[in-house]
Amino acid sequence: MSQTRSDAEDLDGASAEVEPRDAAELKAAEKTRSKDKKSRSERRADKAKAKARARTTASTEKKAPRKKRTSPALFYRQVVAELRKVVWPTRTELFTYTSVVIVFVLCIIGIVALIDFGLTHAVQAVFG
Repeated sequence: MSQTRSDAEDLDGASAEVEPRDAAELKAAEKTRSKDKKSRSERRADKAKAKARARTTASTEKKAPRKKRTSPALFYRQVVAELRKVVWPTRTELFTYTSVVIVFVLCIIGIVALIDFGLTHAVQAVFG
């Protein structure tokens, strides 16, 4: 496949930047590049202007109205209303759940105790 585009164009058809051939072209290229760059003071001034704009924009935005605090009496009534919605376990369910938790905790205690015992004896065997 042969390309019919010139060497200065890339595949999109936009002209690519060509290296300057002599000193005059080099100076012209430097001038165009230096126009794009800003001095440190100009960059600081632009940054300060952007901060000032952000502050004025933030201060002009309306804030949401503050919600009123709940009184202790209203809070208590809401708590009681929520507790009435709870489905409480029966005595047998409570006994079953409690025994399952106790057995599980005892099993974990046994596992941790065995690991501790094994590591203690291993450390004593190594370090005497």
